[in-house]
Amino acid sequence: MGEKLEITSKAYLSLLQIASVMAGFTMGQADLLRRAVSKKNRQVLEEQRAAFVNGSMKQGFDVHVAEEVYALIVRFADYGFPKSHAVAYSVISYQMAYLKAHFPQSFYTALLSNATGNVEKILQLVSEAKEKGIPFYPPSLKQSTKFFTVEKDGIRYSLSGIKGVPHTFMETVNALRQTNAEAFDNLFDLAVTLSAQHFKPKVIESLIFAGALDYIGKDRAVLIATLDAALKHAELLRPTEDIDIESTTAFSFGKPKYMESEAMSQKEKLLHEKESLGFYISAHPVSEERAFWNEVNSTCRELKLAREGTYVKMIGMIEEIKKIRTKKGEQMAFVQLQDEFGTVSVTLFPQVFHLVQELLLEDELLYIEGTLERRFGKPQVKVKHAQTTKRI
Repeated sequence: MGEKLEITSKAYLSLLQIASVMAGFTMGQADLLRRAVSKKNRQVLEEQRAAFVNGSMKQGFDVHVAEEVYALIVRFADYGFPKSHAVAYSVISYQMAYLKAHFPQSFYTALLSNATGNVEKILQLVSEAKEKGIPFYPPSLKQSTKFFTVEKDGIRYSLSGIKGVPHTFMETVNALRQTNAEAFDNLFDLAVTLSAQHFKPKVIESLIFAGALDYIGKDRAVLIATLDAALKHAELLRPTEDIDIESTTAFSFGKPKYMESEAMSQKEKLLHEKESLGFYISAHPVSEERAFWNEVNSTCRELKLAREGTYVKMIGMIEEIKKIRTKKGEQMAFVQLQDEFGTVSVTLFPQVFHLVQELLLEDELLYIEGTLERRFGKPQVKVKHAQTTKRI
């Protein structure tokens, strides 16, 4: 973007200098001409013609030279300014393409960090990066930062992408990791190190559900069940951050034990993960279910490359349902199905819709068979058969 601004600024500066030196315009008058050029304002350009020519003649320039130069200024308004933009965008496009081809992890890391808060955009970028074979590591309170970061051959998810985690908490965590990193290995030590002032159950719960405390080695259900005990431990030893951490550990008589709890099911784990992050990152319900279906021959990734007319069999999670009536008054539906590689629109005509209409619920998994078509370049499936799945 810097190159675009630089080229545009040079074009403006040249125009201002010409008007000032040749026609004797003040900078205010020259800027009026500059605005007319950038906006292609014909009326102002014509009004300024006489002022420019007269001013140039007073500066000692021949009338024909003045008129010729002003004609070039008008021509620049028509073609030159768009060309400067085109050159700038071409340079930026080349640089972006180079980075994407040679440094894909860094390229996607920057885009993802810039898209923080836009779940739809992040999902699109994550899917695209995964298609290129770039692995993603879940958020980690011990390793993640405020931004997405390159780690080994993949990308580490950011803390700012977790719902309900304030920036002040992230700044506190980042500071503590520099001075007391070992405290993050245990929930009770973490609570005391943060102090009860910063160890907020709602924030820590979001982190747990997002998988950011999985490195501790305890089931997420156990960590959730232990939250209250950890908070009370922090309230007893270090209610505020003003209390020196060393003095609290000196009077500590051991840490409480983790609470026992039944392990969190994979389905529950993934649902909570989606609530915290906006999408699934460690796994996807569809990929879990697909393992039980030998019939499946396609995913959203394969659909992008498959030929029109291919008979596909796939599983997807229902993301959106749009029901309509045909001219005959029969109901049918357009359904958006999602898997770990993207989304696809599928059409359920009345005969198929009638058989599965009670099963069409958001977040439910659906097995479909049908013919692949393309509409405006995007794959769509005309469904011949559909049924729900209830294995997870």
